[in-house]
Amino acid sequence: MVKRIIFGLLLTAFGITMLGLRYTFLVDIVIAAICVVATYELNHAVKLKNKPIMVLSLLASASVPYYYEYGEYLNKLPLNLDAKYLVCLYILVLCIFMLFEYENTKFSHVATVVLSSLGIPFAVTSLLYLRDIDIHFPQHNYNENHGLFLMLFAMFCAWITDSAAYFVGSFLGKHKLCPKISPKKTVEGAIGGVLGCVIASVILYAVFVNFVFKAESGNYIAVALMSAILSVVGMCGDLTASVIKRNFGIKDFGKLIPGHGGMLDRFDSIIFVLVALYAVFNIFGVVI
Repeated sequence: MVKRIIFGLLLTAFGITMLGLRYTFLVDIVIAAICVVATYELNHAVKLKNKPIMVLSLLASASVPYYYEYGEYLNKLPLNLDAKYLVCLYILVLCIFMLFEYENTKFSHVATVVLSSLGIPFAVTSLLYLRDIDIHFPQHNYNENHGLFLMLFAMFCAWITDSAAYFVGSFLGKHKLCPKISPKKTVEGAIGGVLGCVIASVILYAVFVNFVFKAESGNYIAVALMSAILSVVGMCGDLTASVIKRNFGIKDFGKLIPGHGGMLDRFDSIIFVLVALYAVFNIFGVVI
């Protein structure tokens, strides 16, 4: 537990630093690195041995955040490099590469690579979308501070839930939540995770409303409700990662972060939270 707490605090400090540098090229590098490591971990978990596919998938995963940042410049080229065409071409090349090492490559490997190199990077890159919420929703008069709030909000919903559930479950947990998927998770821990997330998120929102947005009032009920939903979504992400690990007989996706495991072990919940929050804003056009 001590090692987990120490490295958790170090990750928190690093995350705060990156938030301060969120408009610099360093954030793009960090997000690309997270995408590459997470892609490698999932590919390795399914025992992918096809090196051309592995290399191509890592290059693709690294390119996703840069496509978000600089994709508009591609439109100035005499080629139609729209994302949907690039994805189709990418999947086609993956299938062709499967032919060269068909004895060591299953179609399930290719399907996993598509998820790992496109799905995960898209989810992580959603953090940049939330950062630029003022650009995507100019009609709501958002500014850079709203983007900062949403980035913190996503992190709170994922990692406060995880931390609160861990500590509450460690001291009060008695009833198993999903014993066949994750034996250590308890109902008490899950409830503590949701409550901790809601309390922390509402406090975060109150700070922004009163000292950053300087608004006369805030939509606290909506924030509390959304944080509870995203907290549950984050736990589903954690459990999904546990199912994948059980399917392939591994304890952790890696050993990159002492006390936490691999990159996916640390980012499994926030991947789900980012996708859900991204969808909510695009489908419902929520106003904060």
